Amino acid sequence: MTYQAFTQQFKFQISTLSFEKQINLAIEICKQLFNDYKEFALRNNWGNSDLILDTIKFTEAFKNGRVEEGIIEQRKIQIEDITPDTEDFGDASYALNACIAVYATLDFMIDHNSDYIYEIGTCMTDTVDFKIQEDDELTEDLIDRNPEMIAARRFLIEMSK
Repeated sequence: MTYQAFTQQFKFQISTLSFEKQINLAIEICKQLFNDYKEFALRNNWGNSDLILDTIKFTEAFKNGRVEEGIIEQRKIQIEDITPDTEDFGDASYALNACIAVYATLDFMIDHNSDYIYEIGTCMTDTVDFKIQEDDELTEDLIDRNPEMIAARRFLIEMSK
């Protein structure tokens, strides 16, 4: 599946999902990206992986209930504070994507806009893209045919049905 075909299908499918399925997808992606943040934090002695994990658990605990917007906004500020800047850290891309996914999940909890779910999915595919291109810059066709990218896209398509 090409990048363009994937993005069109994924965007369409998430827009038709129930809130429950959207938030479950967001949480699952955040869990998958968590280890990248944890590894970054350990390697650089910077950040707070416990806060990332706690925030994922928070979103899971309150996914079906109303949470006061002020509490979510406080969480967002905490996540901003531990989000690495790629200008400060040369190896921050994966951790940055993990933070963006968690932050977008919090935004989604406030306004239920499916664009956030698309952004979270993009964090996952971008991370896979970065990883498969660590050693060599690949063409779009080679990226589309990479087994890791195929698996990531398949996961997102299946989870958004």
